[in-house]
Amino acid sequence: MQPFSAVWVYGSTDPENPSHFETIRQWWVGLLGQPITWRQRLIDRTTDPADLDWEAERFDEEFIMSNPDVRGITLYYRKQGSDVERSTRPQTLKLSANGQYLFIYPQSQNDVVIRVGQPEAHLDTIDLTNPTATVATGSGRCLLTLTDPIAGMAVRVTLDAESLLALKKLLP
Repeated sequence: MQPFSAVWVYGSTDPENPSHFETIRQWWVGLLGQPITWRQRLIDRTTDPADLDWEAERFDEEFIMSNPDVRGITLYYRKQGSDVERSTRPQTLKLSANGQYLFIYPQSQNDVVIRVGQPEAHLDTIDLTNPTATVATGSGRCLLTLTDPIAGMAVRVTLDAESLLALKKLLP
């Protein structure tokens, strides 16, 4: 089960419910001007949303959030450049522990979960085959340089003591 920093449930008598809703409200209005991903998946209410495949699908969206607002318990927003206000009224809201995603379980659709969050980082992978490695240390840091003359590439990685120790544990 994924840990959540705040979980709000409509009609809950949990004394933390109002403060969780306020945390989520602040997160929601903080999306103003931010690029976000809006993804919907079919689900049953017992499934952990972290277990779902959140890779982009055909009807998923990415847009700049405009006018995020909360009135009552309803979440309102607009896509940047649009005058159309959209909304969703939640049954349950779950804010991920890292604050990157909000999972919305709409009252109107018991079999749907919506994940709103920051776009995932797109990383480029560089393949080096049998690179030459050099190491320089000083000031509590380690500079690791991997060079592949055939590919015409060099990668420099600066590691602090903690990161270096973590790397050593990963190596055979």
